[in-house]
Amino acid sequence: MKKLFLFLLIFTVSLWGVEKVTLQLPWLHQFQFAGYYVAKEKGYFSDEGLDVTILDANKKEASLKSVLDGRAQYGVGHSSLIVNYINGAPIVLMAAAYQSSPMILLTRKDANITGPKDLKNKRVMLTDDMVQWAEIQAMLRSIGMSTKDLIVQPHSYDSMSLSRRETDAMVAYVSNEPFILKQAGLETYAIDPKNYGFNYYSDILFTSKEETVRHPERVEAFYNASIQGWLWAFDHIEETAALIYRKYNPQHKSLEALIYEGKVLKELAFRPNTPFGTIDQSRLELIAQGYRLMGAVKAIPPFEPLLYKHDKLHLSDQEKEWLKMHPVIRVGVDHNWPPIESVDEKGRYTGISASYLHFLEKRLGVRFDVDYSRPLWSDSIRAVNNKELDMLSCAAIADNRNDKLRFSRPYLKQTVVIVTNSNVGYVNDLNDLNGKKVAVVRSYASEEYLRTYYPKIIPVLADSSLEALKKVASGEAYACIEGLSVVSYLIERHNLKNIKVVGETPFRYELAFAFRKDWGIMASISDKVLASVTPAEYEEIHGHWLEMKHDEPVNYRLVWGIAGFMALLFFLVAYKNHRLDVLVRQRTGELETFNQRLQDEVDKAVEKNRKQEKLLMQQAKMAEIGSMLESIAHQWRQPLNILGLSMTRLNLSCALSGKSESAKVIEIAEAQIEYMSQTIDDFRNFFKQDRSQIPVNIAAMVNDVEALLGPLLVRKKITVKHEIDPLIEVLVYPNELKQVIINLVNNAREAIEQRRGNERIIYIRCENDKRYCTISIEDTGGGIDASIIDKIFDPYFTTKFESQGTGIGLYMAKMIIEKHFLGKLSVYNTSKGACFEIRLNREQKKDTEENKVLKRESTDGSL
Repeated sequence: MKKLFLFLLIFTVSLWGVEKVTLQLPWLHQFQFAGYYVAKEKGYFSDEGLDVTILDANKKEASLKSVLDGRAQYGVGHSSLIVNYINGAPIVLMAAAYQSSPMILLTRKDANITGPKDLKNKRVMLTDDMVQWAEIQAMLRSIGMSTKDLIVQPHSYDSMSLSRRETDAMVAYVSNEPFILKQAGLETYAIDPKNYGFNYYSDILFTSKEETVRHPERVEAFYNASIQGWLWAFDHIEETAALIYRKYNPQHKSLEALIYEGKVLKELAFRPNTPFGTIDQSRLELIAQGYRLMGAVKAIPPFEPLLYKHDKLHLSDQEKEWLKMHPVIRVGVDHNWPPIESVDEKGRYTGISASYLHFLEKRLGVRFDVDYSRPLWSDSIRAVNNKELDMLSCAAIADNRNDKLRFSRPYLKQTVVIVTNSNVGYVNDLNDLNGKKVAVVRSYASEEYLRTYYPKIIPVLADSSLEALKKVASGEAYACIEGLSVVSYLIERHNLKNIKVVGETPFRYELAFAFRKDWGIMASISDKVLASVTPAEYEEIHGHWLEMKHDEPVNYRLVWGIAGFMALLFFLVAYKNHRLDVLVRQRTGELETFNQRLQDEVDKAVEKNRKQEKLLMQQAKMAEIGSMLESIAHQWRQPLNILGLSMTRLNLSCALSGKSESAKVIEIAEAQIEYMSQTIDDFRNFFKQDRSQIPVNIAAMVNDVEALLGPLLVRKKITVKHEIDPLIEVLVYPNELKQVIINLVNNAREAIEQRRGNERIIYIRCENDKRYCTISIEDTGGGIDASIIDKIFDPYFTTKFESQGTGIGLYMAKMIIEKHFLGKLSVYNTSKGACFEIRLNREQKKDTEENKVLKRESTDGSL
């Protein structure tokens, strides 16, 4: 009887300490809300004293109403919560599960609807709440369209509606419907607002203002458990998908579909240098500007009261007690891996990992005792496995290590690159190294990776990264694979002039703290500390060690060309604003402030690219331009679209007030915005990696190339003449073929410029038969010297001055045509100049071994 009484007493006390709360989701259970399921099932909520009920979508009541009415204490909503706050809703935003919205407009690939302009007079399925798909509205308005230009249909919530041709496009999630339809055999195309500059938060965790005032400890507990659940979910996607498949699957999704959903959503959940869940006030202001220009709100108040201020390091009583019992932690380090970590000539432990270890020391109040007695990395790993040391300061996360070590979340990710002697040409991928000696550091993850996935490569083991690189320099090894920042640092510090980076591998280092197997609690504590690192602290740590200086000048001609267009636009806006009324001038002042912020961001992005990307770009300037333009497109797209929305509203204002002269100026400015937006699209699409071969109309592609290069050709007084059947199509990777054509047209232009003759014409012809499609590009530049015409496709052979060419353009063009397309690229002289001939097979094998590798690497994000 006493035992029963004691049990009831303990049970009652434990219940007394648990608080019951409810989380209202905006949709049916799926991986989209995985972090909350994990927090519940893994006990993160109960560890914080919470008993959480998770409710899926209630069609009769939105999550906002449930929270404000008190039926739920917490909810998940969209960026439209900003509008609710501005309109007076007493809410607080706690965390954004997704830094970028998964919302898209989905179309059939065979419908040839590839952009918002193509949606005019098309059937589009939209949901009831227009504010929730505001990014799609903004995208339409940025090109002068609205829902009035669409045939709007109520959403069926059935992805097969697209397959049955019941609609032309539908609002969808990039993580769901494309996979379902592909499984059903339908290829789709996504029109993504992010590509047009409208990048909104999604799945924002929020609560009521009353909850934060009355129950601050409970709010903090819910926040911490949720973040912990999300981090675990994305670090263990397959396990999380299996959990959802068993317990949270009212839509009866397959396990494969849930895993796919998790992998896609992980890409949207994280941004570089940004802790998970971050909601940035300045970004909220940008999003609010979009809502304001659409007319959803009239004014933008301060956002500081909207954002939750949480305790950045919330340790449980058990964790605090554990730290008291372990005031000194023994650490194994790599003595020879700068700038990640090393022991310098004065015997000091330095590097990025050392900075993070010092950060942990300050936050946790413990002392890390660095072991200097084991200079070899393999010895440190063995010591941790034998519990002679407690942790490794920096180790690559790998499946084969999970049974012996407990990893924190990664604090650094490194691209692993291929390094060869300078006289080696292009290395397409690691398969090109089969049968060759490749240097790797003993016991590094790269050694295991080669042995597992590339058994035909012969590993040459070294005791340090510097030794591995020197083996390449001396010819003892053909190549080395190592992290990019390490290679960059060592080449510069040790003046290794006869080696170079020739490409990337599909392998990436995810570097983390690694603790002995029985120290899982310390791994959890470290996760909390790493999650508390602010963007400023991140930049301070990484910027100091990864900043590289190069004296070579960078060509910013393209950047200044686009900036010239911006300057013209600003002039036109200023001229127009001078003639409009006080209300319009006030609006323009806001836009000028906005544009100044834009210019500052562009300057920072260009400077960052100059410092961090120079090493790889020395061997491939085309890659430099592509990266730079992608950055410019990302930075400029949303402000450019907001300017476009402003012009639309001002145009309407002029029309109502009868100010025709101002309207004419606005019309000119809108034309410039449209031209600049199209230019960004052209360059973004050009450098985008294709994932599958598709039928391409050759005449249309040549027109695209001429439009891209047209201004330069006109300035050089060069005419392009076509002789192409408009019906000719061929199965190719379109952007790769476009790259080749642009390269050949640019070569033709340069040949004509150098000759300075009167006839300045480029002829582009296309001949077609049952087996081959042949594209020829002929110039009037006088031809190529017979002594070098057989060498021009050799890597690094160039007829230009050293500062003008890398000698890889024609070589890469030949590689694309002959390796990727199984065709042939050749050259011969004519009476007028040189003629380059591209011969493509009409029917290509879609899945050669090389193309399979390319697709796999593209999917892994390595291209």
